[in-house]
Parts: sequence; C-alpha cells; structure tokens
Amino acid sequence: MLVIRLNKVTSTQDFAEVISNMLYEDFLIIAEEQTKARGRLGRSWYSPKGGLWFTYVKKNFRTEMIQLSGLKVAVAVLDVLRKFVDAKIRWPNDIVVHDKKIAGILIEAKTYEDNINLSDLFIGVGIDVAVKEFPSDVNATSLYLELRKEVELSIDEVITKIDEYLNVDNKKAVDIVNQFLSIKDRDVILKGENWEKKCKALFVDYMGRLITECGIYEVDDVHRVETL
Repeated sequence: MLVIRLNKVTSTQDFAEVISNMLYEDFLIIAEEQTKARGRLGRSWYSPKGGLWFTYVKKNFRTEMIQLSGLKVAVAVLDVLRKFVDAKIRWPNDIVVHDKKIAGILIEAKTYEDNINLSDLFIGVGIDVAVKEFPSDVNATSLYLELRKEVELSIDEVITKIDEYLNVDNKKAVDIVNQFLSIKDRDVILKGENWEKKCKALFVDYMGRLITECGIYEVDDVHRVETL
C-alpha cells in the first residue's frame, strides 16, 4: 500500500481527497502536524506534533457498509488504546478517557459516478499520543498525560485493526460500542442545528443510532454530545 508521510499539512483528509482520483489502490496519508485539521461538521481539530494524524483511504468500498463504518473504526482505535488506558467510546466518533477526548474519527465518502455501489472511503483518525498540553478550551488528554511517559503507538497495528473491524458483523461491532459506551445510562446534553436537549442516553442500536429516554437520534442530526 502506498504510504505518504508529510511533515506538515493543512489536513490529511483534504490532501487525501485531492489525490484520490489519481490512485486506484488503498493508500495512507500520515502527517506529523496539521495546521487546519477538521472533525465532524467542519469543527477544528487540534493536531500539533506529538499525535498520530492520518487519513486511510479504502478504494472500491461497498457503499452499503458506510453507515456503520465510523463506529467500527472507533472500535478499532479503542481496541488499540485500551492496551494503555481505560478508554471508552463517546457516540458517535470520539474515544475518551475520563470524559476527555484522546482520539477522534472523521468518516467521509465519495461514491463513484459510474457505480453507486462503490465508494472511496476516507477514514480520518487523530490520536493524541505524546501531546503534552492543550489549549484551555480543549477538553482533551493524551497517552503521555495519562501515563506520564512516552509510549510507541504502531500505525501498522492501527491500520490492521481498522481493516479487521470494518469486516466484522454489524451486531458484533455495535455490541462492543455499547460495552464501552462512555455515556451509557448517563444524563447528556445533545446539541443539533438550532436545538438542544437534555436527557439520559441508553444505548446504540444496530443502525448506529443513539437511543435515549427522550428519543432516537441519527448521527447526522446530533452535532455534539456533552456529558453532565
């Protein structure tokens, strides 16, 4: 697989999208630092040196599998991080330790014009490995801050886990999400476009939706989940 390593880039996701049409096989973009990284809904993503920032592109990915791919990638990253820390999943796309974000996932896709059953899947992942401090308005942590020592995190292992979990049964993936769901049975604030609601989160169903005491929520409808 083609691997492109960059010292600094605006965003591995943007870079991958620019070159994707030129390539016909899976490829990986890794950067030491991103200057304009983005998460869901265009939110900024703090990614200085000291993190593992990458976009993994799966070519000819089955379009029907996109819906739960974000949760499956979250489970893959969780699997790797739980070797070091008590990590959990904050629906829909964050990995947290004690409610502080330690990793984030951004899933985007581009369906082929000549075959809508296939797509390019852009898997953006950011893991705070050795970041030693964060801006005051960023509620995050890193492996270094949790362990008070530097550790090696293998990109090869992360990619292997992503490939493994993208191919697991949907039910199995969602069951793992619920096993390690950080907001399970907790009061949360759900924020969408021009709305906000406080209620108790219960579990994630097999369609990837969040089931709460006050309703069922699709990933695209919820812009942010905050714990109380």
